Amino acid sequence: MQDSTGLGIDPNTFINELRTQTSESHQQLEENMLSKALLLPEVSLADYQTYLSRLYSITLGCETHVFPAIATIFPDLAERYRAARIKNDLIVTGFSAEEVDNIPVPELPFTGQAGAAGVMYVLEGSTLGGRVIYKHVQQHLGLTCEHGASYFCGYGPQTGSMWKAFVSRLTAYADSPEKAGKIIESATQTFTLIDNWLSEAVIESKR
Repeated sequence: MQDSTGLGIDPNTFINELRTQTSESHQQLEENMLSKALLLPEVSLADYQTYLSRLYSITLGCETHVFPAIATIFPDLAERYRAARIKNDLIVTGFSAEEVDNIPVPELPFTGQAGAAGVMYVLEGSTLGGRVIYKHVQQHLGLTCEHGASYFCGYGPQTGSMWKAFVSRLTAYADSPEKAGKIIESATQTFTLIDNWLSEAVIESKR
């Protein structure tokens, strides 16, 4: 992943390598039964709430444990807190505040700042796919950015520019093979963790 001078990491090579090496675990997450149920024409509000409650766990865990570790890398981190949006979406669609507060939060097995940056790559990348989910639940469940689907609205019209800003800061930080490798490893593990976390919800619903 070195640049042509051999002095550091080439940004384009790094981000392409990150996408390539996480593609399998990313695809596995998209094939998850709960992920697929969310995009079916017959998606139910219960499906939506189950999916959203699991994302709340991950997002809250990230904001509590991951964000402090990467505050020096991403100067706009304060704008990227979104767990409160999920909580509001759940309450609007029928959860009580107490029920949301009792949702379990999984452990996030990242190591160091580079590991935390890898987790954040997955979390921020979800804002892009979220727009697809938003259109679907708006059409089939009647949810909107103002009522029940604020999380999947991402950053609204700024979603694209926020993603580009994130990638720019991430690639600037990944200035050594060691950092780049840890980011890629952590991102891969995070996709798998979320896939397993969603699968547990499916198993629990069948008990």
